[in-house]
Amino acid sequence: MSLGSRVERLPKPPAGQHPELVGRARQLREITALLGQDPAAGRALLLSGEPGVGKSALLGEVARVMSGAGARVLSAVGVRFESELAYAGLHQLLLPLNDRIERLEDTHRRVLRSALGYGGDTVPDGRHVSDSVLFLLRQAATERPVFVVVDDLGCFDRASSAVLGFVARRSAGSRIGFLAACRSGAETFFDRTGLTEYELPPLDRDAAVELLGVRFPGLAGPARDRVLTQAQGNPLALVELPAALSGPQRDAPADLHDVMPLSPRLRNRHASRVARLPAESRRLLLLLALDDTGDQGVLRAGLRAVSDDPKALTALSAVESDRLITFDDTNRRFVFRHPLMRAAVVETSTLTERCQAHHTLAEIRAQAPERRAWHLGLATLVPDERVAALLEEAGHRAARRDEATTGVAAFTRAAELSPRPGDRGRRLTRAAHLAADATGELRAASQLLDRARRADPDLTGSLTAATRVLLLLNGGDGDIDMAHRLLVEAIETGSHGYDAGDDGLVETLHMLQLVCWSAGRDALWKPFHAALDRLTPAAPPLLSGCGRTLRDPAGTGSVGRHDMAPVRLDRLTEPRDVSWDAVRRGRRGGHVRRHIDALMHLCLEDFAAGRWEEDETLAAEGLRICRERQYPFFAWYFEYHQALLAAVRGRFAESRSTADRITQWAVPRGVLTAAAFADHARVLAELGAGDDECAYRHAVAISPAGRLEPHAPYALSVCMDLVEAAVHTRRIAEAEAHVRAMREAGVAALSPRLALLVAGSVALVAPDESAVGSFEQALAVPGARDWPFDLARIRLAYGERLRRMRFVTEARVQLAAAAEAFEHLGARPWADRATGELRATHRSRTGAKHGSVTLTAQEQEIAALAASGLTNKQIGERLHLSPRTVGSHLYQLFPKLGIASRAALRGALASRTGSNVF
Repeated sequence: MSLGSRVERLPKPPAGQHPELVGRARQLREITALLGQDPAAGRALLLSGEPGVGKSALLGEVARVMSGAGARVLSAVGVRFESELAYAGLHQLLLPLNDRIERLEDTHRRVLRSALGYGGDTVPDGRHVSDSVLFLLRQAATERPVFVVVDDLGCFDRASSAVLGFVARRSAGSRIGFLAACRSGAETFFDRTGLTEYELPPLDRDAAVELLGVRFPGLAGPARDRVLTQAQGNPLALVELPAALSGPQRDAPADLHDVMPLSPRLRNRHASRVARLPAESRRLLLLLALDDTGDQGVLRAGLRAVSDDPKALTALSAVESDRLITFDDTNRRFVFRHPLMRAAVVETSTLTERCQAHHTLAEIRAQAPERRAWHLGLATLVPDERVAALLEEAGHRAARRDEATTGVAAFTRAAELSPRPGDRGRRLTRAAHLAADATGELRAASQLLDRARRADPDLTGSLTAATRVLLLLNGGDGDIDMAHRLLVEAIETGSHGYDAGDDGLVETLHMLQLVCWSAGRDALWKPFHAALDRLTPAAPPLLSGCGRTLRDPAGTGSVGRHDMAPVRLDRLTEPRDVSWDAVRRGRRGGHVRRHIDALMHLCLEDFAAGRWEEDETLAAEGLRICRERQYPFFAWYFEYHQALLAAVRGRFAESRSTADRITQWAVPRGVLTAAAFADHARVLAELGAGDDECAYRHAVAISPAGRLEPHAPYALSVCMDLVEAAVHTRRIAEAEAHVRAMREAGVAALSPRLALLVAGSVALVAPDESAVGSFEQALAVPGARDWPFDLARIRLAYGERLRRMRFVTEARVQLAAAAEAFEHLGARPWADRATGELRATHRSRTGAKHGSVTLTAQEQEIAALAASGLTNKQIGERLHLSPRTVGSHLYQLFPKLGIASRAALRGALASRTGSNVF
């Protein structure tokens, strides 16, 4: 087996064993490709990278793979205190070959024994030692390939480094492989001239997230995001930084230091370099570390602030020369060379020094209100209302930018600096609500709410209720009725005076709106509309728009808030790119619920627009976010999309099972809207399976035939499904009543898609004499091509009607277009149905008719099975139809075949064999 194939088959590293290997599959492939696909290839490679980036782990893994491929691995690790001992590194490397040294011819044996300190002879010159080492390795390689692995090359002594360089440059064709690692930019005695170098990069974000998930699965999202930011993809930092956090810090969205603490291991490694710097240099570094922008202006102001002595610039130069910071020419800013050096600078400072630095930065950042407020907040050690108010405003600004974690931290610090208990409780409540709404950290949100109650035992208000409801829906049993009672009581007993400018009241009304919509019961909406009507001077446009839309789903209105994304695609005013912006911000750690709501909107749009692959991907992302970020209440919506996609792709059992799971979760909690959405998936599954009777039952469970339920806008999206199922089960009166209800409500005027669905429904119930005109009007609806699945279904129904009316040529055009669209979408059941109907049009010309009527492909199959003696139930089980549907088909078949009973079927079909029907 080749080395490359061995790497491909490497198992994922288990938790606790070389975690730095997580996310390193690509680098392993690239390194092994550079070394050759066979251990005998005899190639040399120098691996470089920042401290902690995972060089040692990769060296160890490559060595393991080489050993498994048959090579003899010789390894050595540089030790700093041995760097002054000649040939100390070589002694470590060649130790396994001591017995071979003794068997060498006299000259090489004496040279190596003297170099390694085994004899009393004078140490020979380096050239002779290099020749002898190379000779020894080549002798060993005659038995099996030799692979030399050297770690921490910068700590090797000069003599050993010279020998290693000599061997590496002469490895080609010698069955001797060579792999060494050193820190990026480190000065070494090793001559790398002519060698291939590979710079090991930090982990990308996805790999870093995976590593944290393996090692710290319970780490709270905000704490995880802070670790990701500070570690900058460094595997050692990703593993060590969370280990230094206390339990509450791992759980909380706030209460983290401005710079995360270092573990003892990291502190020992990095802090010593800072501690030996002059005081001026440390103060400059502390300003840069606490500001964390690298802004040259901050540095210049800091230089003036820390010292009037021109020697301060010399101190800065000393810091640069010590490779602690560097200047990024691309972004024109100073950066710490290693991601952990910033934390090391803070770790070595005192509390007084940090407070003074924050005061200095607050003065420097006078024109940046949020940064100034944050630095003042960290510099202030006693309650101060002025600073607390500045932090509260900074928290509001951060929340508006979707920087939820920053907002929670700002509100929490503002509360800590609040002199009055009422202000402290109010600010902690705001932090708790933002944590529950935007970060998904329900335990931390609950703790913040408890702190708010302790700070102000008399604390009440609508925002408190909204926070409690978020915790109830996602952290409790999700009981809708209890959530409704909490919100209504808070609104009706609050001291807000129904002021439309009260943010807490408006937020609570939005939450009540979501609860009422989720409940799917008309009675629960009355308190919401009553409160909406009492708002002064007027309800906010988004809130009133949603209220009007949900009060009358067939009326006018506009929905713009992501909270109501599932209401109806055609009424959403926010463009697609706005939703994608919210998704991208969410993926970077932004507002979690807006991320979820945006995914809901995109899934809804993608399914209707035929972008089913993207719909599947985003639904999976939504489920993952709901589970990882503690938002289980919204998971049903993404399962609903999975059920829809399974239905249209012909995976009926999977679709029904997923819909049943949604219903079993939703009904006990009173989330009847979710149950209605599950019925929608069942409708499509049964239509695809040909069980029109079941499809009809599920459709009228969403909205009765002839009625458009109030507060149920989702009923509009299944209007054509209901009509189609009714027509197929010969419930013509019910189908016509539903079409009449849609027309009277003016549904077609609401959006292009609803216009298409209404026009398709009208055509389905049209009598033969006006059917062609009705179907043509449906196909001519502006924007019809934007909804390919709906359009293809209308074309299929049109083609079926034309074939029944014996307009065979015209039927082929519609059926071919429908079959092509279904094939492109992957709607297998509908594609099969369209293809079967299309085949039947070609048979029509050869006499596959009785009188003036043609049998459909499904009718032919049912007739043949019935003639063979199968019962309706047996036929239904074979074709996935209900017995009633089979009976309906047979009832229509008898007059077409000119018979009156089932017993005559065999003879009637036998008389048609010459017409090539079967």
